Amino acid sequence: MSKQREIGGSCSNSSPHGIPASVSQPGIHDHLALERDKTISDFGDQWTRHQKNTGRYASLEQFEDIVAPFLSRTDFQHQRCADIGSGTGRIVRMLIDAGAEHVTAIEPSRAYDVLVLNTADVSDRVTCLNLRGDELPPKDYGVVVSIGVIHHIPDPKPVLEAAFRGLKPDGTLLIWVYGHEGSQLYRSIFLPVRMITRRLPVLINEAIAAIIYPVTVAYGRLTALIPFLPLRRYMQEVYLRFDPPVRRLVILDQINPQWAKYYDREEIETLVRSVGFVDVRLHHRHGYSWTVIGRKPE
Repeated sequence: MSKQREIGGSCSNSSPHGIPASVSQPGIHDHLALERDKTISDFGDQWTRHQKNTGRYASLEQFEDIVAPFLSRTDFQHQRCADIGSGTGRIVRMLIDAGAEHVTAIEPSRAYDVLVLNTADVSDRVTCLNLRGDELPPKDYGVVVSIGVIHHIPDPKPVLEAAFRGLKPDGTLLIWVYGHEGSQLYRSIFLPVRMITRRLPVLINEAIAAIIYPVTVAYGRLTALIPFLPLRRYMQEVYLRFDPPVRRLVILDQINPQWAKYYDREEIETLVRSVGFVDVRLHHRHGYSWTVIGRKPE
């Protein structure tokens, strides 16, 4: 496997200190940099403790559920792809299983070592880089994906600009983010909890996730009996299809990171268009999140 460990390297949309230049006011500039670095650290702690991807969570079926209705597994065959925010390599493995020719996997946290380990058996088709998303090297990718990552980046525009530069003409960007629409119940419960948990170490948050878990599963099963309950589609079509360890991990993933944002349709569409993507389309996935696709003009 091609491996490169470069942290805070320079690129055209970063200041000499590696902070996105799109943030101009010094106070906001410093605050967002701290939030970014703390979030990266949180994910490093999380993914070094939870290294395995199993069952439905790691399956091509789950991948197709994420990229639908715009793409299917066949759209990745023979493509040179990049995955921004690779974590433990779950999406990288999905891309390889879907037939990608090569995947450049970008991971800024110390989970990079887990990523390398989890993709070692496909080392001839994966290049792992210990970089932030805004440092993605341009390689004429056919497809750039970022699944569940953009909403954890305080200033995501430089990352999307890097994706735009990295794509070949007519190349495709696909991202998945938390949605504001349809998540009111979830946000009313978890946002107050996050005010506390994002300041706690991952070990304590694991214990909190274990406490929340049985209540979450009970609610999920109740949605099968009462169809109009909020988040029914997510519970029935996504969450309850995961095995128990993954369900607990999903809860941890909600309460542990420093930064998380819930995008409304107009906001995420405007953001993607603002860096130059055209033919931008959105899908309200399972009624609680957004799958977004865009094309780099020829």
